[in-house]
Amino acid sequence: MADIIHFFAYGKLIDEDYFKEQGLEYVSKSSVTLSGWELVFNKIPIDNEGLEGLGLPNIQPTDDSAGMMHGELYAMDEKFVPKLDEIFGHPNEYHRKVMRFNRHDFTLINGVAYMAKPDKIGSKLKPSKALLKVLKKAKKLLPMLYFSRLMNTPTCD
Repeated sequence: MADIIHFFAYGKLIDEDYFKEQGLEYVSKSSVTLSGWELVFNKIPIDNEGLEGLGLPNIQPTDDSAGMMHGELYAMDEKFVPKLDEIFGHPNEYHRKVMRFNRHDFTLINGVAYMAKPDKIGSKLKPSKALLKVLKKAKKLLPMLYFSRLMNTPTCD
């Protein structure tokens, strides 16, 4: 049997259709939270697609270690790790870290998450409307308040 890894998706990859379009496959998935972390859009893109102030999704610890963020934890064959590394530009743009997630049934589970390297982070960056449109497809996976706040994020376009 293949070795299984758990991958934490918080950006476009949270959408199952987009996930599959990237050539990825999963065995199972579950909604999870990550305590003391938040979703931000501070990753400087390699290509800003002509959008001034564009920021890509990233995760970072909260200032006071309070709060939590939501995402999907995909159980997948470890053969997809090189593809994930390619998508995230690991090790140049993002680094990969093993973290502990809380599933909806309160089970703690380890998984890998990608976070932007410190020198690839900017300030006052915002997501694009196109990114929020993809994230909107994940509405049923996210708590209503979290989803509402996400959809009210100011965009760069």
